[in-house]
Amino acid sequence: MYISLIRTVILYSAVIFAVRVMGKRQIKEMQASEIVVTLMISNIAAMPMQEVGISIFTAIIPIVTLVVMEVGMSYLMLIIPSFREMISGMPVVVIEKGQVNQAAMRSLRFSNEDLFEELRKKDIFDISSVEYAIIETDGTLSVLQKSGELPATASQVGADSGKSGLNALIISDGSVDRQSAQLVGWTTQKIALALNAEHVSIDDVFIMSGNADGDYQIIRKAMTSPL
Repeated sequence: MYISLIRTVILYSAVIFAVRVMGKRQIKEMQASEIVVTLMISNIAAMPMQEVGISIFTAIIPIVTLVVMEVGMSYLMLIIPSFREMISGMPVVVIEKGQVNQAAMRSLRFSNEDLFEELRKKDIFDISSVEYAIIETDGTLSVLQKSGELPATASQVGADSGKSGLNALIISDGSVDRQSAQLVGWTTQKIALALNAEHVSIDDVFIMSGNADGDYQIIRKAMTSPL
C-alpha cells in the first residue's frame, strides 16, 4: 500500500510539473495540440498508478518526451507563422457588421444553436448589434458590438464617431498576417507606407495593429543582448 502511495505522489508531481512547464495556458484555454498532450500525459501516468508491476520510469520517460515535444512545437509556432497556422489554424470571422458568414459557419461545423448560445453567454441577444464575431483558434468566440450598442457609449452622449473600433493584428514578429490585414482593409502598399512613415523595417516590428480607419500602432522588437 505504501509503495502505491509513493508512486502516486511521484507521478502526480510529475504531471503537475509537466503542465507547469508547458505553460499556464494549459489550465485555461488550450489549443488542439495541447489538449492531445495533456490527455496522453494523464493516461500514461494512470497506468503505473494502477499496476504496481509496471516500472515508474515507464511513465516518467514518455511524459518528459511529450513535454519536450510540446515545448519544441510551441517554439516552432512562435518563429514560423505558417507552422503555427498549420497546427493551430487561424481565427475565423463568423459575423461581420451584423451579417452571419454562413460559409465560415459550415466550414467550422458551427451550428446556429452554438452561435446563439455563445452570444447569450456574452449577454448579446440580437445579431444585428454585433460588429464582429470571431472564432478564435482555441474555439472561443470573441465579440465586438457596434459602438451604439455598448453601455455608456459615445452615441448616448451624441459623440459617436461612427468608427468600428476593430483593431486587427497586421504584423506579428516581422511577418504580415494577411488575413487580419485584409479584414481591416490594409493592403501591402498601405503597410509599406506606414512603415516608411515610421522609418522602420518590417523585420524590426514585433507587433503592428491597425483598424479600417487607418489608425495603427507599432511596437518594435526589443533589442537582445548577445550571450
